[in-house]
Amino acid sequence: MTELSRDRTLFDSGFALGLNTGKIPLSGTGTAGHVVQARAYSTDDSGASSTNWVDIATVDDFGNWSGELSAPRNASWYRPDVRLKALPGIAAIGGNRFGVGHVIAFWGQSEDERFHSTYYDQTTAPALLNEDAVQYMYFDRAGSDGLVHTHVTDATPVSAAVAALANTLLSERPDDKFALVAQTHSGTSPMQMVNDSDTGRDWFTDKALHDYATADGQQVGLATWSWFAAPGSLGAFYEEALFPLFTGLTMDGAPFTTPAAHAYGFSGSIQYDHTFLEIYDPAYTRWAPLGPHRFDIPETMQDATHIANGGTEVTNLLNKQLSRESWRSMITNANAGGVFLPYGVEMLTYQNGVPDGFGGWTDWAHPAGGTTDGLQQRAKLFAHSIMQSAGMVGWDVPEFDHCEWEASGAYVEIWSSSGPITTTRLARGEAALDDSFAHWTDIAGWQINGIPAQRAEVVAGRVRIYPNSGTFTYADVINFGEGGASGMLAHPDDFYAALWENLPIVDVGATGLEGIPVRALPDPAVLANTLPASTPFFTTTATGPRFESPTNIPANTTAITIAGRVRVPAASISNDNLFAFTSTTFDAQILSSGAVRMTLEDSTGAKMVQAQSTADGVFPFDQWVDFEIAADQVNGWLKVRLNGVEVSEFTFTPGSGLFTTSRKARVLYQNSDSNQLIADVERVQIWYEATTDGSAPTTVPVKEISGDADTINADAWMVGTPAA
Repeated sequence: MTELSRDRTLFDSGFALGLNTGKIPLSGTGTAGHVVQARAYSTDDSGASSTNWVDIATVDDFGNWSGELSAPRNASWYRPDVRLKALPGIAAIGGNRFGVGHVIAFWGQSEDERFHSTYYDQTTAPALLNEDAVQYMYFDRAGSDGLVHTHVTDATPVSAAVAALANTLLSERPDDKFALVAQTHSGTSPMQMVNDSDTGRDWFTDKALHDYATADGQQVGLATWSWFAAPGSLGAFYEEALFPLFTGLTMDGAPFTTPAAHAYGFSGSIQYDHTFLEIYDPAYTRWAPLGPHRFDIPETMQDATHIANGGTEVTNLLNKQLSRESWRSMITNANAGGVFLPYGVEMLTYQNGVPDGFGGWTDWAHPAGGTTDGLQQRAKLFAHSIMQSAGMVGWDVPEFDHCEWEASGAYVEIWSSSGPITTTRLARGEAALDDSFAHWTDIAGWQINGIPAQRAEVVAGRVRIYPNSGTFTYADVINFGEGGASGMLAHPDDFYAALWENLPIVDVGATGLEGIPVRALPDPAVLANTLPASTPFFTTTATGPRFESPTNIPANTTAITIAGRVRVPAASISNDNLFAFTSTTFDAQILSSGAVRMTLEDSTGAKMVQAQSTADGVFPFDQWVDFEIAADQVNGWLKVRLNGVEVSEFTFTPGSGLFTTSRKARVLYQNSDSNQLIADVERVQIWYEATTDGSAPTTVPVKEISGDADTINADAWMVGTPAA
């Protein structure tokens, strides 16, 4: 019998497919025509859990045979044992042992590569729960050791983080064996990996590690992914760009054959010379899709995605939010063919970075190596996420799946069916943060109308959020985990305060952790405001209030929708603006005839719609009117809807397909304080997107202007004379 390539080689048992069997290819030589039988002899219990003898092959005319032996998961190692069925005394037993358990590969860059780095991981490794159950393979890209294969023991833990990872797996699956294959390379992206012309990351080095890990014919049962640092720049196109990598298909289910350039988004393209179908059988290997980890702030912020000095949008953090949403969409895409397991844990609760020695903070893009709250904590979250996605544990990932808006608007409560909400700080019995910063609340990460919540408390296992001022109204919107899902604003103060300890968790019984972090970006339907629409309004005059965005239209914007509710006195109207994006980029005027006049330009300044009007009288005066006005530069239309009915559609031949990025939104006026709309106003909302019929999107608007005079006068966009 041909020996296995190494002692204690591990075969996957197919857990993700609901199986409990490893398939072990065996081969050898013998007398032609004889039937070969085999069994798995259990070595650690003197054969007590050996499998039965079964026929696996017949020796061919050339004296060769090959077949497959099945063996279940077992705490014991096996040795392959073969014999001739007709002459059982003629037998052979392998010297190299094998096991049946879980072969798990994980793909990523530096956050994952640092698991096995003793340079970065400087903590003490915990004692192993079992020194003969976990092995770890990686390619030493930082040194000269080449391919490294280590059996994780107290003497050879690889690193403290790997030991913590191993213990977490073993704490939940004490009788199982694990082979971990770290397909990692610092500072790289999957776009580099699949492109042979990009030397940043070599596919064939990753494949060599895979080939070694599967040298005896085993398969990877679970592959895992939480790769968002570099590819997070794909933002909303994360799914479209990377779908072929996992599935060998495009998003619509069409076959994708390499090599080929894959177009995505507005003008993006990836050269695919490889996909995972080269190394993983989609009928066997399953992806355990970990949620994106936390991304901390690069400087002091005014909210989750805008810096404090000038309000400039931090594209990197916004893209992390968009890629989080796009990743979730990919996982549930029916065309993925079942390769994805359920969405796993989002690794939010661990320490990033270290003090720089000068009062600042450094390396905040990576888990800290000098504290067990860093790499070790992340390793535990990583292990729990894999097991939860694969169904190896009995708990669900906590989500905010319940919400109740208190009837008077005094507060809103949000909670999880997974269990009581708490935080790492509360669970550890540590002192609460002081009031140095308004966002240092019991629970971090919540925003109200895009503004960080200043009072979010844990009350009886629920998050209770109070308004930043006044009371909540029907128009208020709350959300958790926007941007990088850190809740951070003050740099470096939030790092020194360990604000991550204030992120919400639920104690589900996950070994080694105070709790599992609650997922960011809850379902908007769960958080939907249920307060009655006895809506306050404000009244404008010829000098205000009016509103101007502090930032320009975002890059790559193809569609815009503006919706609102206004009551315009007939006596006051004189060709006045509902809105304008600086000059005539996108401009809506109410004429004294009751028509609405529209102008629209693309990013080159070309007129798509030039001062075209609806029919006279469509806009009624002296009564409340709900308006929805949307333009789609790609599909070539501008639609005007009043009180839920389309009154006009202006079509055009698309130009650039984009809005300019050099214009700002102006609401209730046009330019240089001109054409101020005099009216009662309940609300105006803006989205940088559009639905096919021009109605208001169901997503959270990028801006909402609503409320009474006091609320409006405090709005950051307000200019001109305050409302009385």
